Amino acid sequence: MKVVRTRRGARLVDGREVVSEILARPGASGTLFDVLAACVAALAPGPRVAILGFAGGGVVAPLRAMGFAAPLTAVDLSRASEPLFRRLSRGWAGDVRLTRMEASAWLRRQKAPFDLILEDLFLQEAGGAVKPRVSLDVLPHLMRDRLSPRGIVVTNVLPAPGMGWEALLDRLAAPHPAALVLRFRDYENRLVIAGGGLESAARVSRRIRVALDTIDSSQAAHISVRALPGS
Repeated sequence: MKVVRTRRGARLVDGREVVSEILARPGASGTLFDVLAACVAALAPGPRVAILGFAGGGVVAPLRAMGFAAPLTAVDLSRASEPLFRRLSRGWAGDVRLTRMEASAWLRRQKAPFDLILEDLFLQEAGGAVKPRVSLDVLPHLMRDRLSPRGIVVTNVLPAPGMGWEALLDRLAAPHPAALVLRFRDYENRLVIAGGGLESAARVSRRIRVALDTIDSSQAAHISVRALPGS
């Protein structure tokens, strides 16, 4: 992983992929990390938030700029980027707790339910970033079981080898009573937003856009939200 210094902080780059935008102060990065942050700020029904896949904490700067001040509990297989994140965010990041552990093993140990779980795991392969097997086989049901009654799961979806987008989205949504998919204009990623407390696509879209507008993120105009068929 390479660190590229920028005018506003640093960028973590793995091959062709931008893994994280780490800002030196709260604000918009103009990237999909703004949208991940907006999902947390706009949709979490309570303060208990878990982040599976920290990757430099790119979600923290936009999230704090949106006024979400609750503690963040994160897990990642590596803590290599944590010193850079701590150095750049000292003084404004608030309570951010990072544990080095495999995500499903960590989640099984958690006793208190979460109000929102953000799943942002990926693997680098020759063709680019893909979702790891644990995100398809284990985590969908495990995350559902660790949610509060009206809790929400937000999964950052990348391609999965051997699966088309429709089958992939359906698998991630299957454990939940309702699910939406958010699409980006600028990225191939999708977000699956699912859970028992989910509102309509129109309401969720409006909430996310309002959160993005509070930090003047360009992504507010570059997203669309729709219901998943059958959810």
